[in-house]
Amino acid sequence: MIGSVTRYFPGGNTPLGYYSFFNEIISWTEQARIFIIKGGPGVGKSTLMKKIAKQLLDSGISLEFLHCSADSNSIDGIIATEAKIAIFDGTAPHILDPKFPGCIDEIINLADHWDRPGINKNRDQIINLQTNYSRFYIRAYNYLKAAKIMHDDLKEIYKTSVDFSSVEQITNDILKEIFNDVERKPKRSKIRKSFASAITPDGFVDYLDLIFAETDKRYIIKGSPGTGKSTLMKRILDNAILKGLDVDVFYCSMDPQKIEHILIKDLEIGFITSVKPHMLTNQTKKDEIIDFNKTIDKNKLDIFDENLYYNNNMYENLMQNAIKALNSAKKIHDEIEFLYSSNMDFNKIDKVQEKVLSRILKIANTR
Repeated sequence: MIGSVTRYFPGGNTPLGYYSFFNEIISWTEQARIFIIKGGPGVGKSTLMKKIAKQLLDSGISLEFLHCSADSNSIDGIIATEAKIAIFDGTAPHILDPKFPGCIDEIINLADHWDRPGINKNRDQIINLQTNYSRFYIRAYNYLKAAKIMHDDLKEIYKTSVDFSSVEQITNDILKEIFNDVERKPKRSKIRKSFASAITPDGFVDYLDLIFAETDKRYIIKGSPGTGKSTLMKRILDNAILKGLDVDVFYCSMDPQKIEHILIKDLEIGFITSVKPHMLTNQTKKDEIIDFNKTIDKNKLDIFDENLYYNNNMYENLMQNAIKALNSAKKIHDEIEFLYSSNMDFNKIDKVQEKVLSRILKIANTR
């Protein structure tokens, strides 16, 4: 039987720059083994992990794929949760180093298998490309900062029209429906943090359909900015923690301190904020829709029509410019990767992959 798959982003491009949840996805000390891969761009980190992942899936081991926000077709890690084994890309911008060297984690350095003289021949070109690569990321993050200002102002406008007593009633009804009959577990909650979606060089990418595909009950949260969606999410998380439930929390790329989606695995319940640009596409009749726009008095918004139109247009334009900058950065990164990959001994990388796979299967079979 082939193992199951889920996918998400461990970090993302945000108005705060690159924001990482790598250290909040797993409990480091509970893992049997963590492999941290080092090496430059184009040395085969993602390819190595994908090859190992295929073998593990074929062996019936379920995996979590941690995708890269700089290139959603690449992966920054894989986790075999049941076997308690993880492989992470430990290079910038999500630098990871061993915390318990030898007994839990270890480094796999793919840079041991590159041709240093060959790379050094391209020294000036690599420096120039890397400098411009960083400059485009600065552009992208500045556009995201500006877009967030527009979005924050949209929230302030919508707040003037919201009946917050209705929002409170909706929130309390949901909390009562979910938690009233749930007994408190005699343990501390495990909270895992990540992104279900990301702003990438190809635009907005999300894995909502996959993450919540097997959930028994799903609440689809809709509503304009400032109508109470994230407040509901925060209160759901607080109540889940009080009950000792384990929770996967997915944050917003435009505000990485704001909760966007929640999966309570102990209850098989999911809460999905389904608004542009991340809309749930596999909605079913069983899903319960919570639309906070019902709490808006549209008459109170009429005076702000011009502001809403301007802010929405500016937000969209700034987001598109951010994506264009990320795309320009990726094209440069592809050139850098080529300069490194042309000087790699991939036969040796294949041998590294075989050794790591053998060790992982041995650990998995003893658990």
